Order: sequence, then structure tokens, then C-alpha cells
Amino acid sequence: MIGQKNILKWVDNNINSFPHFIVLIGSRGSGKRTLCKAIAHKISSTYTECEIAVDSVRAVIDSSYGSHTKVIYCFVDADNMRPQAKNAMLKITEEPPENAYFCLTVCDSGTLLDTIKSRAYVINMEEYSEDELKQYYYKGTDEISNEKEAQLFASICSTPGDIDKLTEYGKDFYDYVELVVDNIAEVEPANAFKSSNKLSLGNESGYDLSLFFKTFIKICMDKITNDCVKYSKGILVTERSLRNSERSGVNRKQLYDMWTLEIRKAWL
Repeated sequence: MIGQKNILKWVDNNINSFPHFIVLIGSRGSGKRTLCKAIAHKISSTYTECEIAVDSVRAVIDSSYGSHTKVIYCFVDADNMRPQAKNAMLKITEEPPENAYFCLTVCDSGTLLDTIKSRAYVINMEEYSEDELKQYYYKGTDEISNEKEAQLFASICSTPGDIDKLTEYGKDFYDYVELVVDNIAEVEPANAFKSSNKLSLGNESGYDLSLFFKTFIKICMDKITNDCVKYSKGILVTERSLRNSERSGVNRKQLYDMWTLEIRKAWL
């Protein structure tokens, strides 16, 4: 996989004493599932993805004690795991199965029980460098024909998942965000709030809110020489909203509306 070199080096150094219970913490799209698969390969185990419902968790744990071959059970998006299921995971810290390894992937460390934090081996995903993001953009090829776009993507995105989304969205997304930058403080308040119509703020389809904020920041940085005070304020306001957008369980519609009020106040 691309990136996470220090973590993978640590795995290589601990193959024979790898912990039976780990937690991978990183933003959505940072490659937690890919890393878990890479770990499974390195320690010569089978990778199995599991549901996070409490009955499923208990069933997996019970069956793991009879495993005769190495297996990593990966519980993806464990932020959404109910407390009963999280408590059930603690059983394996008391008497870990010989051939079973368990991995929880979470975006927000605040969703973890303190007992899980204290008993699990917690791994924070490493930040990706611009070179690593460009490498992911090229998918490991030597193609350089899109160097300008690769540089743009790497300056906006912070994870491989962001690269995938921005590739899917295309130029229309960038044009949309630029239009919001240029008009959010100029239009009537009602129209300013309507600028969220193309975003996914609930279960509906649309552009990712976190990627919207990241692109907004990038465009402000490009325009900062035109009005240093204005765009610096815009960056500060949007960075706060970006951090909040990556918290588990956040009300995205409410967050966007609050950001709209704050950005207009900063720019009017």
C-alpha cells in the first residue's frame, strides 16, 4: 500500500508477537481497511470483515476460539458499534484466542470506550505526504501527463479516499466550490444557505462536506494575495468547520448552516 511506512515497519518488527487486539484510528478514506489487509498479509493470516452488531460480534468471538489457522477479524466503522458490542470485545483481552486477531477501525477516537483504549494496541494512521498522494493519484504508474491535476489533487486532499472522490466529482465540483467562495458573502442570506443543495448533509447523495471544506480552503489560499485579511479569516473559519465535520455523529446540515453564518460574518 502507499504510505503508512512506519506502521508497516513496526508490523515487520513484531510479526512473532503481534497484539491480538488493535484499533486503527484515522479519518474516513485514510486507508484503515487497506492497512488491516496489509497487516493480515504480513502476519500470514486470513482477512475477514465482520458486522458490528452485538450478536455478530459475540458470534465471531465465540467461533474464533476454535480457529486452527490465523485470522484477522476486522470490524469496519466501529464508531457506530453499540456499547454492548464494544463491551463484548473486551472478552478477548482477558483470554485472547491463539490464532485470532481483532481490529476495530474508527474515525473518531472519542467513540472508543476507555477500557478498550487501555487494553487495545491503538494505532493512529499517519498523515500522507503530497508525494504519496500524487503517487496514489497515478495508481503507481509512471504517467506524468496529468502532473498539474495531480499537484492540485494533492494540495486539496489529505487521504487516498479524497483522491477517489475528487476524481469521481470532476471539474464541476471545483467550479461549484469556487462559485461558493465568490458569492457566499455577496448573496442574500436565504440564497447563501441554499448553496448547500449540492452537498451530502444527510442520507441524500451529493458532494462530501469535508472535501468541500478542504477545497474551499485551497481556493482561499490561491486568492490570498488578492485580499490577505479576508481570505485568511475564511481559512480559519473553514478549518474549524472541517475539524468538526470529521467528528462522528455530527449534524452536517447544522454544521454547514453555522459555517455559512460564520463565513458571512467574517467577510461582510
